[in-house]
Amino acid sequence: MKYHHIAVFVSDAEESLKLYRDILEFKVVADAIIPDRPEGNFFDQKTLDDIFKVEGAKSRLVLLAPPEGDGTFLEFQQPIHPPVQRKPKETLRYAHTGISELGFEVTNIDQWFEKIQNAGYETQTDYIWETGGIVRSFLFYDPDGNMVQLCENLVDPKEVFA
Repeated sequence: MKYHHIAVFVSDAEESLKLYRDILEFKVVADAIIPDRPEGNFFDQKTLDDIFKVEGAKSRLVLLAPPEGDGTFLEFQQPIHPPVQRKPKETLRYAHTGISELGFEVTNIDQWFEKIQNAGYETQTDYIWETGGIVRSFLFYDPDGNMVQLCENLVDPKEVFA
């Protein structure tokens, strides 16, 4: 089994694209208001209503591929009906159930740290930290407060976790 996609519900797809497309360099492979046609392309109305548990469901779906695509996608959903609701900030941190962060592998972590800070995104620490000589990393928050972690491997993970 391997990852197919990770879905992130966003309050404003355009704001999220400024980070994921423009800064992190993901490529938009699809951008549609769903349901997009009566017979469906991504979703027909009945299926979307069943998934969202509301009659007349409607959402903006944006599918992104990482710059070095491996077949895994990042999916944004910006619900229109029912309207999206932001989670309280404190529930987007550690100590709550659910997916707490998106982690991406990068090279040249120092340049990424500078790029994220210069773009105005809040970082969790004002420095890059190292974990056991294995990885250098930092966390920052996307426009909806979700934690994003960028990691640069210092050694081949296969050697450490074999």
